[in-house]
Amino acid sequence: MRMWAMGVCVAMLPAAVAADPVALHDGFGYSDAVLRAELTTLREMSGVSGARRHLGAAGYHRVRGELAASNRAARQCLDETRDAPPALQGLAFLCESTLAGNALIEGDIAGWASLMLRVREDYQRTIVPMLKPGDEVPDVTRPAFAAFTTWPRSAPPVAEREQEVAVPIQFSNELPSVTLTLHGTRDGHPVSQEAAFIVDTGAPRSHITRALAETLGLTVTESFVVSRIIDGDIQQAGLAAPIDIELGGQRVRDVSFNSEATRELNLIGLDVLRALGRVRLSRDTLTLLGTQTPAACTRRMVFTSSLWGPFQQARYPIRGRENTLMLVDTGFNGAFQMRGAPRSSVPAAAIQRKNVITTRGAEDIEYAPASTPLQVADTLANIPVDIAFQSPDLFPSSWRVGYGVTGGYDVALDLPAGIGCLVPLPPEPPLLGRPPGA
Repeated sequence: MRMWAMGVCVAMLPAAVAADPVALHDGFGYSDAVLRAELTTLREMSGVSGARRHLGAAGYHRVRGELAASNRAARQCLDETRDAPPALQGLAFLCESTLAGNALIEGDIAGWASLMLRVREDYQRTIVPMLKPGDEVPDVTRPAFAAFTTWPRSAPPVAEREQEVAVPIQFSNELPSVTLTLHGTRDGHPVSQEAAFIVDTGAPRSHITRALAETLGLTVTESFVVSRIIDGDIQQAGLAAPIDIELGGQRVRDVSFNSEATRELNLIGLDVLRALGRVRLSRDTLTLLGTQTPAACTRRMVFTSSLWGPFQQARYPIRGRENTLMLVDTGFNGAFQMRGAPRSSVPAAAIQRKNVITTRGAEDIEYAPASTPLQVADTLANIPVDIAFQSPDLFPSSWRVGYGVTGGYDVALDLPAGIGCLVPLPPEPPLLGRPPGA
């Protein structure tokens, strides 16, 4: 058996979205496999004997978005490691961390916080002695978990709707936004406020500005989760008190928004989109699909995530010269982009510059326009892609698809089922019809 005593180390990796992932390089290779959605590694781990098979299954189902199955496997792992010898105590830490992260993804804030208090105890006892001096896992060490152990569940699923609901898209600095109605209480009196929120599929959790939170009378409890790590500076988001929101007549209850004092953007992230069920984003409309709407996708997505849940991404598996996981990030105004290419890979004359927009701000990039064969639907096609020379994110070649893709595709997501795809738009009819008798 591969023993935990093979050691651990910590790496903080850059990310293109709202939270930076922390990778705990454990002796089982488990944290890395969950973070990078390595299903083959997790499937092989689930086929071994002993408690480690439950750990592998917990990670496998997490990556596939099957959180109920992941929870069952993680609990089985904990049952089998409850009185484990020291060599397997790290295994219990990983199982408990997975269970906690699942709770946060599902909106069970209190369950996550209570589990994370236990994770922190295990971390101090079993992990810290193996770390290099000065290393830490900020997702475990920094948040004020005790402040959230009685928090209500955030954004439970809305009731199924029979008919689809079309919500108009507005544009906010070249990014898609929708108008929400927020129902709060201020000075003991009900208050409602309309506000524009960017639809950001690259954000694990939704975000509200401090100014809007104050207008709605929402208290923000600090030190909820680590949000960014910049040059060693560990920044944290607070958590705003729960509030009901309404979108296209659909009411999502008890939404607890992340809130950062220095971030002046309102965002809808994966948590609210998960609560809304099946959705489809086009250039002009966010459509909340109904039970009578035929499924546009049958393909399963995968999810890359940190064990403890603050970092999570939805990715479409795309086939090209090799299989690729493509981040679905409508908080980015481009279409297809690949980061991490060396400048030497293209002639200097082909390199161009342009400004791209993300929910983290504008970025001036160097890139080369290219065309590459990709299977983004049912057929292989040559797709225009920006080969960018900026640093990659999770993968050496980091692919993402942004809101700009809606010129040719709809972005379909069914987060509760873990299904999603790009839906090609039909070709536009010619401006001039065929003349009579032709």
